[in-house]
Amino acid sequence: MAYMDMALPEFTGKFSTQEACMEAVFEARWPNGFRCPHCDHDVGYRLTTRPVVQCAHCRKQTWITANTLFHKSQTPLPKWFLLIYLFAHDKGGRSTLSLAKLLGMHYATTWFIVQKIRLAMASRDEGLTLAGYIELDEAFFGGRHHSGGKKGKAPKYNKQPVLVMVESEGQRAGNLVMRVIPDEHMASLAPVIEQKIESEPPGQWFRADAWGAHHVVGIFGHRIKMSYVPPSEQDSVLRCVNLAVSHAKRFFRGTYHQYCKTHMQRYLDEFCYRWNRRHLEKQLAFHLLKACVLHTPINYSQIPA
Repeated sequence: MAYMDMALPEFTGKFSTQEACMEAVFEARWPNGFRCPHCDHDVGYRLTTRPVVQCAHCRKQTWITANTLFHKSQTPLPKWFLLIYLFAHDKGGRSTLSLAKLLGMHYATTWFIVQKIRLAMASRDEGLTLAGYIELDEAFFGGRHHSGGKKGKAPKYNKQPVLVMVESEGQRAGNLVMRVIPDEHMASLAPVIEQKIESEPPGQWFRADAWGAHHVVGIFGHRIKMSYVPPSEQDSVLRCVNLAVSHAKRFFRGTYHQYCKTHMQRYLDEFCYRWNRRHLEKQLAFHLLKACVLHTPINYSQIPA
């Protein structure tokens, strides 16, 4: 599959038929040529009657869309491809409702496909780890709370805490990790830091505010500079992490308006996927198509509640 910038008319013209989309799936799944999943033989041929490849050695047949997100989908591949293109090429993301209206699809069907795509996005960043100079902070997502006029409610009251870590490359922000956490205590931060911070070699540098739980990075051999950062200096001292949080909140408010906290991690996964590939913006649709091809099938019961 060629990773190139395509305008919408060119894309729809190229992938307007089931066969053209099937060829693209084949190329993404076997970029170096077919290899039989049963016997590992490297010679096979397409059948003319069905979208399968038959191995020349063991004679077993492999459906081209088997073991991909498209597996047994009742939605035609051209609609899948167009949905992925529209979803990827809108910098602010697209809501399920707008996609359903544009494509003339049932809302429930569109919602299910979009959730599959978000899970494919998340899977591509599972092995991502941060290194070098890293800014760390917590952010709080959710609508305004209604305190009924009562005073004494903290700004984070009834909001979802999210751990945010982003590489700082001078004035530029690098890769980003955003993870929903139950609270701001050390026990909640430690598993995320252990998983998402490069440990070989150990000793990454962190910059954070004076919240005591941030000392947890020292458990893993990293170093941290902590100090109280007044609000007026947040954008200069913790520039990258504040930039990521502000963009994420605009992403949430501008596209989804209202969202369920239960599904917040998947929205964050989508945002991080886009952020970490923002330099590939023009090729994002093709990268996302490949992510869908390389992801295992998902049924409705596998969508996290």
